[in-house]
Amino acid sequence: MRKSILLFVLFALTNIPLMILAQGGYKVTGHVVSAEDNEPMIGVSILEKGTTNGVITDVDGNYILEIKGTAKATLLFSYVGMQSQQHEVNPHTGTLNVRLVSDSELIDEVVVVAYGTRKKGTIAGAVSTVKAEKMENVPAAGFDQSLQGQTPGLTVISNSGEPSKSAVFQIRGTNSINSGTSPLFILDGVPISSADFNTISPADIESISVLKDASSTSIYGARAANGVVVITSKRGLSLDKAKVSLRAQWGFSQLASDDNWMMMNTPERIQFEKEIGLDSGQDYTLLSRTDVNWLDEVFNDRAPLQSYELSVNRATDRLNYYVSGGFYDQDGIAQNSTFRRYNLRANAEVKASNWLKMGTNTMMAYEEVAQAEEGEMALYTPISGSRFMLPYWSPYNKDGSLASQNDGTWTGIGQNPIEWMSNNPVNHKKYKLLSTVFAELTPVKDLTVRAQFGADYAHSTAFMQSFPSYIINNSSGSAGRSSSDILNLTETVTANYRWALNDDHSFNFLLGQEGVDYRSNGFQVVTRGQNNDRLTNVTAGTRASSWVDTTSSYAYLSFFFRGEYNYKDLYYAEGAVRTDASSRFGKDHRWGTFWSLGFMWNIKNEAFLKDVEWLTSAQIKLSTGTSGNSEINFYQHLALVSGNANYFNQAGLYPAQSGNEDLGWEQTWANNVGINFGIFNRANVNIDFYHKKTTNILMNVPTSYASTGEGWRWENIGAMMNRGVEIAVDGDVIRTKDFIWNLSANVSYNKNKLLELYNGVQEYVNSTTGLKYVVGHPVHEYFMNRYAGVNPANGDALWYTADGELTTEFREEDKVMTGKTFDSPWAGGFGTTLTWKGLSLSAQFSWMADRYVMNNDRFFEESNGLYSSYNQSKRLLYDRWKKPGDVTDIPRYGVVAQLDDRFLENASFLRLKNLTLAYSLPQLWLKKTNFFSSARIYLQGQNLLTWTGFTGLDPEVADNVYRAQYPSSRQFTLGVEVSF
Repeated sequence: MRKSILLFVLFALTNIPLMILAQGGYKVTGHVVSAEDNEPMIGVSILEKGTTNGVITDVDGNYILEIKGTAKATLLFSYVGMQSQQHEVNPHTGTLNVRLVSDSELIDEVVVVAYGTRKKGTIAGAVSTVKAEKMENVPAAGFDQSLQGQTPGLTVISNSGEPSKSAVFQIRGTNSINSGTSPLFILDGVPISSADFNTISPADIESISVLKDASSTSIYGARAANGVVVITSKRGLSLDKAKVSLRAQWGFSQLASDDNWMMMNTPERIQFEKEIGLDSGQDYTLLSRTDVNWLDEVFNDRAPLQSYELSVNRATDRLNYYVSGGFYDQDGIAQNSTFRRYNLRANAEVKASNWLKMGTNTMMAYEEVAQAEEGEMALYTPISGSRFMLPYWSPYNKDGSLASQNDGTWTGIGQNPIEWMSNNPVNHKKYKLLSTVFAELTPVKDLTVRAQFGADYAHSTAFMQSFPSYIINNSSGSAGRSSSDILNLTETVTANYRWALNDDHSFNFLLGQEGVDYRSNGFQVVTRGQNNDRLTNVTAGTRASSWVDTTSSYAYLSFFFRGEYNYKDLYYAEGAVRTDASSRFGKDHRWGTFWSLGFMWNIKNEAFLKDVEWLTSAQIKLSTGTSGNSEINFYQHLALVSGNANYFNQAGLYPAQSGNEDLGWEQTWANNVGINFGIFNRANVNIDFYHKKTTNILMNVPTSYASTGEGWRWENIGAMMNRGVEIAVDGDVIRTKDFIWNLSANVSYNKNKLLELYNGVQEYVNSTTGLKYVVGHPVHEYFMNRYAGVNPANGDALWYTADGELTTEFREEDKVMTGKTFDSPWAGGFGTTLTWKGLSLSAQFSWMADRYVMNNDRFFEESNGLYSSYNQSKRLLYDRWKKPGDVTDIPRYGVVAQLDDRFLENASFLRLKNLTLAYSLPQLWLKKTNFFSSARIYLQGQNLLTWTGFTGLDPEVADNVYRAQYPSSRQFTLGVEVSF
């Protein structure tokens, strides 16, 4: 009997599937969790492939799906921010539990391009991407400082160590003479100025794409001739629950390098004065008691830095948001130099229905800035004054108070520069709002219409004081206020349609319209006559000494189209055309049309390479096209009069500008050939060759003063060429379960040549800059007298004539083209990262080569008689010619220095830009807290080492002249980042 019952039960169990099928289906149940933290996932979509049958997981991550009418089925599991999965099921499956993995790897494969995103490996243009981890932990006010040496073709020069100053960008060389050479910067679809970089928290940036060739930039048309930098802020990625992250940094800054400080100390100065005859009346017994290194007095070697960031993000199938707030506070290394920022960001997207998505990207920032005086050779400014001040002049009294002219404790010539700064403070404030709102409609399948409106508003103020109690003001102070408001409105409407024909052909078409309306106004007023330090404001003055009132505006109107074609993921083609109208040109030349064509052959997908296992990817790219530049002053095409003429205290008018209604677009035609390939699934190599030609160059052309009284006018003239090569290599040398060693390097070379000037002219001297425009030469090549050294017999200075003969006479007619330029032809970077379990060590280097700068500071330091009453370089004491037979480059005392190529220095450098040691706590430890999901601590150094032959304090100079520049700082920081 018992045996019969068992047989019956077995028969029933084995026939349950047949019974279910007979009833028309079966059920699959399961539990879905996140692989990152093993937590249940709510709202995961489970869909039976090929049908509309589906469900979503409940609050505990559970699901039940009934399969109807088939013995087998494929279930698709999908969720925003996670990699989709497919699983086959059948009547025997019963329970199917799934662990979904974050799609961060897929995000890395997506590249932000113009008006959209593209999958990496499907782009015909030259595009480089820098991800968030390269920027978010760098101890700097702006993200720009972290981009140096990261990608080929992009040159980033810090140019100033002032915390509030932004870096100078250039992509693939100089394309213009007097018009703008900076790239176009786009933040979340809205153009921004580089002056606003420090209002953006680096921790809020997801990625930066550098668009370098015509195929990737021409759809931006206007302003894209110098390349485009597309900045994308972060979105929500956390899935089952909101992710809260807290990041904090503490550190200090100091002068990056003081090895080249060559000013005399007190014993050296006293000896120098005795040798040249400046010792009359000097009490050296008294003076020798004071020995001040003014570099230490002006620059702080423990300038504090602190930063705090709090963010919350979440992503579901209906809602995506990222909200953050931050506080950044940094003292500069120079006197009276501070930067403080408060910032908020809210990015949100909501899927209102299956056909409508809406969202906003909004950021607000408030800044307080005090800037040190730089760039001017003056006694009263600390940076330049540190070089002029004698070592036996102390800025402080024995009790620590400032040595002052007021009470006679300042014994030096002129002003105590530190006292001058404290009595002439200037403070800046800035309020920034940048917000975009957008709506995406999908009226029919595969058609997406997006409308976006952006508003970029900045309100800046400055307050200047000069206290009447300061003796040099003769009891009459001054005060000034300035205010400016800038509003830039942008609207963009695009329609994107995707279409596939069979499985072989896919098309993507984008049609768009864009408009930009920029308006700014500002004023400045300065009054004098204040007689009380506590009432040193504008209203307390008795008279206005200066006043400025400015208003300006410009507008763009644009229409554009892009078409893309993909055949079997093997051949890609794309084309774009854009037409722009700029208010900066006259009505007959206002419109410009730009175009591009791009082709990419995914050669790895060819049959003859598919089975080559060591070659994991390979593409060949070609592109050609044009883009434009209109970066001149707003009203240059107009004939204008000005009303600020004073005729015997009567206001009058005078012709201020003759205008030129024939002004039009500067245009760059760019060609690019690229090769990308990956090997052993470990390393990737990208090589690009490019050639660019700029025509109708916008230039200030000299004219006779007799014709208009101006001496110059804007015209479209001439042509210029840039061509070069870029190479980038990235790969894992070692990759095991617990250990990864990654190496990366990039190098770029650019050759610039001026092809044509105006009216058949072959050369034009750019006066006072040491430069000369010559057809056939680089546009920024130096034109100078060549220094030949010193005659060892008598100590005379020697120069070469234009014909190469030696002469003791310095003459203008002996200037020649030196073959040296301040545009670096060679640039690049390299880095390495070692990761072992939770411990990581990374280093990033950047470098530039064959770049020359005129060291104006050294001209003053080695004046050899011009400025001997102020401090001078040690070289005048130890290296100048003193007796027959001396071999040196400094002539006998009294043969004063000339601005020749002796002071033209090679500013090439190699810099350890960043070194980071970090440790991430194991997940096993964090899970025991039931609170933290991740935790990381790191130590970081910025600008730790610099190798250069340049004798100034900092080789990073964006201009052709180095003059009292605020040098870069070396920073040390401790950082902590936790998420829960």
